[in-house]
Amino acid sequence: MSNRSGKKVDFNVADSGSASTNSRIVVRCEHNVPCVLKTSGTYTNPGRQFYGCPYWKDRKKTCRFFQWVESNDDETGSWTNEMGSIKNLEESLMLAERKAEKMKKENECLAEELSRLMLAHEVMAIRVKRLDDDVRIIRYMLIGAVFMNAILVVVLWRPESGM
Repeated sequence: MSNRSGKKVDFNVADSGSASTNSRIVVRCEHNVPCVLKTSGTYTNPGRQFYGCPYWKDRKKTCRFFQWVESNDDETGSWTNEMGSIKNLEESLMLAERKAEKMKKENECLAEELSRLMLAHEVMAIRVKRLDDDVRIIRYMLIGAVFMNAILVVVLWRPESGM
């Protein structure tokens, strides 16, 4: 039998009694290390069992070997796999519900913050309008003052006679 990489899988049977009920399969990786029976927790293969090298996450040894366990068609194996799948799906549903509740709370907080920012924007718009009005009034006052000074200069300016 071969694994997903196409390499041959070494199955050694350790017999401790009758071959039908007490035989145990020992799967070894490419490094001849006995693999460990694990259960998948992924969404695509929930509850599916596989043999994996115990050095899967060891950076020094870096063995990525795994082999899916062939499924049994008997009722017990199927029922166990289905129960594992149901349990994994229930856990996934609980996690999704918690995440949805957290996102709902975050959404409410963001809605409140948006309301505060919109109100602050309206207040700032009113202040800017008032400042624009003040600037316009000051501009007219300056123009008036310059005009009044010009009139005063013309009225009060008298050329000296006799020169």
